Amino acid sequence: MELDTLFDRHIALAGDRLHGEDASLLGGVAWVGEFRCVFIACQGPPTTAAAYGKAARMVRLAEQTGAPCVLVGSAATLHLASPHDARSSAAFDLYLTTLATARAVRVAVADGVAGDRLEDTFDAVVGGPDTDDATGVAAVRSKLATTLAEMA
Repeated sequence: MELDTLFDRHIALAGDRLHGEDASLLGGVAWVGEFRCVFIACQGPPTTAAAYGKAARMVRLAEQTGAPCVLVGSAATLHLASPHDARSSAAFDLYLTTLATARAVRVAVADGVAGDRLEDTFDAVVGGPDTDDATGVAAVRSKLATTLAEMA
């Protein structure tokens, strides 16, 4: 899902000194109408310590600022991934712990039927069956704005 169509504006943040940068995962601050949120979105399959470290950092940023954390597309299922090496596994465990214990509101913006598996992990799941076309993205954007307004 295109971030430009989901959010009014967004600012991507880079990786950190501990884990580095992984271009497969975008994270930063975004606005939907008057509501600010922290977002995590996948560009490809995140499997490195840098991706999981950045995801954990975005969840902590949401918690520190009081903004909701919005996980977009396959980032919403990031907790279902399986890392391949020890460093990535450690960063993945840190991300899972951070996501599970965060006091920030967690919203998943999921494609299609992926939302069925996310109800237990997130405070709200927003999605639709056809998020690839403009009408579907507009509907998801509207649902996201409504959800953020209700949780404010």
